[in-house]
Amino acid sequence: MVPATDAEIKTYTQALEAFHKKSWAKAAKLLESLIESSDTPELRERARQYLAACRQHTDKAPAGPGDDADPFLRAVVEKNRGNFASALEMCRKGGVDQKDERFAYLAASIHAVEGRTDEAAKALSRAVELNPKNRIHAFHDLDFAELRGNPGHRHLFGLS
Repeated sequence: MVPATDAEIKTYTQALEAFHKKSWAKAAKLLESLIESSDTPELRERARQYLAACRQHTDKAPAGPGDDADPFLRAVVEKNRGNFASALEMCRKGGVDQKDERFAYLAASIHAVEGRTDEAAKALSRAVELNPKNRIHAFHDLDFAELRGNPGHRHLFGLS
Protein backbone atom coordinates (compact mmCIF):
# COMPACT_ATOMS: atom_id res chain seq x y z
CA MET A 1 0.00 0.00 0.00
CA VAL A 2 1.38 3.38 -1.05
CA PRO A 3 0.62 6.03 1.58
CA ALA A 4 -1.12 9.21 0.44
CA THR A 5 0.84 12.44 0.64
CA ASP A 6 -0.32 15.40 2.72
CA ALA A 7 -1.16 17.29 -0.48
CA GLU A 8 -3.30 14.38 -1.73
CA ILE A 9 -5.16 14.17 1.59
CA LYS A 10 -5.77 17.92 1.50
CA THR A 11 -7.15 17.74 -2.06
CA TYR A 12 -9.33 14.75 -1.15
CA THR A 13 -10.67 16.57 1.91
CA GLN A 14 -11.48 19.67 -0.16
CA ALA A 15 -13.23 17.48 -2.73
CA LEU A 16 -15.36 15.82 -0.06
CA GLU A 17 -16.27 19.20 1.42
CA ALA A 18 -17.39 20.39 -2.02
CA PHE A 19 -19.24 17.13 -2.56
CA HIS A 20 -21.18 17.44 0.69
CA LYS A 21 -22.03 21.06 -0.16
CA LYS A 22 -23.36 19.76 -3.51
CA SER A 23 -20.79 21.78 -5.45
CA TRP A 24 -20.60 18.99 -8.00
CA ALA A 25 -18.38 20.76 -10.55
CA LYS A 26 -15.84 21.85 -7.93
CA ALA A 27 -15.77 18.39 -6.35
CA ALA A 28 -15.39 16.74 -9.75
CA LYS A 29 -12.50 19.00 -10.72
CA LEU A 30 -10.64 18.23 -7.47
CA LEU A 31 -11.33 14.51 -7.78
CA GLU A 32 -10.17 14.45 -11.40
CA SER A 33 -6.90 16.13 -10.44
CA LEU A 34 -6.43 13.63 -7.63
CA ILE A 35 -7.08 10.65 -9.91
CA GLU A 36 -4.63 12.07 -12.43
CA SER A 37 -1.79 12.78 -10.00
CA SER A 38 -2.04 10.26 -7.17
CA ASP A 39 0.14 7.16 -6.95
CA THR A 40 -2.09 5.72 -4.22
CA PRO A 41 -4.42 3.12 -5.79
CA GLU A 42 -6.86 3.08 -2.87
CA LEU A 43 -7.21 6.87 -2.91
CA ARG A 44 -7.65 6.94 -6.71
CA GLU A 45 -10.41 4.32 -6.46
CA ARG A 46 -12.27 6.27 -3.76
CA ALA A 47 -11.91 9.42 -5.83
CA ARG A 48 -13.33 7.59 -8.87
CA GLN A 49 -16.36 6.52 -6.84
CA TYR A 50 -17.09 10.07 -5.71
CA LEU A 51 -16.43 11.38 -9.22
CA ALA A 52 -19.02 8.94 -10.59
CA ALA A 53 -21.52 10.30 -8.07
CA CYS A 54 -20.69 13.88 -9.10
CA ARG A 55 -21.25 12.99 -12.73
CA GLN A 56 -24.61 11.41 -11.92
CA HIS A 57 -25.70 14.68 -10.38
CA THR A 58 -24.43 16.77 -13.29
CA ASP A 59 -26.13 14.38 -15.76
CA LYS A 60 -29.47 14.77 -13.94
CA ALA A 61 -29.27 18.54 -14.03
CA PRO A 62 -27.65 19.52 -17.31
CA ALA A 63 -26.11 22.93 -17.38
CA GLY A 64 -28.11 25.71 -18.88
CA PRO A 65 -27.25 29.27 -19.90
CA GLY A 66 -25.51 31.06 -17.07
CA ASP A 67 -24.95 27.85 -15.11
CA ASP A 68 -21.61 27.66 -13.34
CA ALA A 69 -21.12 23.95 -14.08
CA ASP A 70 -17.66 22.96 -15.26
CA PRO A 71 -17.52 23.37 -19.07
CA PHE A 72 -15.49 20.18 -19.35
CA LEU A 73 -18.13 18.16 -17.53
CA ARG A 74 -20.82 19.67 -19.76
CA ALA A 75 -18.81 18.62 -22.83
CA VAL A 76 -18.42 15.08 -21.44
CA VAL A 77 -22.18 14.89 -20.82
CA GLU A 78 -22.85 15.98 -24.40
CA LYS A 79 -20.42 13.38 -25.76
CA ASN A 80 -22.00 10.66 -23.64
CA ARG A 81 -25.42 11.65 -24.95
CA GLY A 82 -24.14 11.26 -28.50
CA ASN A 83 -24.19 14.99 -29.21
CA PHE A 84 -20.71 14.89 -30.70
CA ALA A 85 -20.94 18.17 -32.63
CA SER A 86 -22.05 20.06 -29.53
CA ALA A 87 -19.34 18.46 -27.36
CA LEU A 88 -16.66 19.20 -29.95
CA GLU A 89 -17.83 22.81 -30.17
CA MET A 90 -17.44 23.11 -26.39
CA CYS A 91 -13.94 21.64 -26.65
CA ARG A 92 -12.89 24.16 -29.27
CA LYS A 93 -14.51 27.24 -27.71
CA GLY A 94 -11.82 29.84 -27.18
CA GLY A 95 -9.12 27.40 -28.28
CA VAL A 96 -9.35 25.60 -24.95
CA ASP A 97 -8.57 22.29 -26.69
CA GLN A 98 -5.10 23.67 -27.41
CA LYS A 99 -4.48 24.77 -23.81
CA ASP A 100 -6.25 22.21 -21.60
CA GLU A 101 -5.27 18.55 -21.89
CA ARG A 102 -8.74 17.38 -20.82
CA PHE A 103 -10.42 19.16 -23.72
CA ALA A 104 -7.72 18.02 -26.17
CA TYR A 105 -8.20 14.41 -25.08
CA LEU A 106 -12.00 14.69 -25.29
CA ALA A 107 -11.76 16.23 -28.77
CA ALA A 108 -9.47 13.38 -29.84
CA SER A 109 -11.95 10.87 -28.47
CA ILE A 110 -14.84 12.45 -30.36
CA HIS A 111 -12.88 12.49 -33.62
CA ALA A 112 -11.90 8.84 -33.10
CA VAL A 113 -15.47 7.72 -32.39
CA GLU A 114 -16.63 9.47 -35.54
CA GLY A 115 -13.88 7.82 -37.61
CA ARG A 116 -11.78 10.92 -38.31
CA THR A 117 -8.44 9.28 -37.56
CA ASP A 118 -6.19 12.10 -38.75
CA GLU A 119 -8.02 14.69 -36.64
CA ALA A 120 -8.08 12.25 -33.71
CA ALA A 121 -4.33 11.68 -34.02
CA LYS A 122 -3.62 15.41 -34.12
CA ALA A 123 -5.80 16.13 -31.06
CA LEU A 124 -4.41 13.14 -29.16
CA SER A 125 -0.88 14.25 -29.96
CA ARG A 126 -1.71 17.64 -28.42
CA ALA A 127 -3.28 15.99 -25.35
CA VAL A 128 -0.14 13.87 -24.85
CA GLU A 129 2.04 16.94 -25.32
CA LEU A 130 0.07 18.73 -22.60
CA ASN A 131 0.13 15.71 -20.27
CA PRO A 132 2.13 12.55 -21.11
CA LYS A 133 -0.23 10.44 -18.94
CA ASN A 134 -2.80 10.80 -21.72
CA ARG A 135 -0.75 8.31 -23.75
CA ILE A 136 -1.51 5.67 -21.11
CA HIS A 137 -5.18 6.62 -20.87
CA ALA A 138 -5.57 6.45 -24.64
CA PHE A 139 -3.83 3.08 -24.80
CA HIS A 140 -6.63 1.62 -22.68
CA ASP A 141 -9.49 3.71 -24.09
CA LEU A 142 -11.82 1.81 -26.44
CA ASP A 143 -12.55 5.01 -28.35
CA PHE A 144 -9.03 4.82 -29.77
CA ALA A 145 -9.07 1.12 -30.82
CA GLU A 146 -9.08 1.92 -34.54
CA LEU A 147 -6.36 4.53 -34.12
CA ARG A 148 -4.15 2.08 -32.17
CA GLY A 149 -4.43 -0.39 -35.04
CA ASN A 150 -3.37 2.18 -37.63
CA PRO A 151 0.37 1.73 -38.37
CA GLY A 152 0.77 5.46 -38.99
CA HIS A 153 -0.52 6.39 -35.53
CA ARG A 154 0.78 3.61 -33.27
CA HIS A 155 3.55 5.90 -32.01
CA LEU A 156 0.92 7.94 -30.14
CA PHE A 157 0.41 4.94 -27.85
CA GLY A 158 4.10 4.16 -27.36
CA LEU A 159 3.88 1.29 -29.87
CA SER A 160 6.31 0.74 -32.68
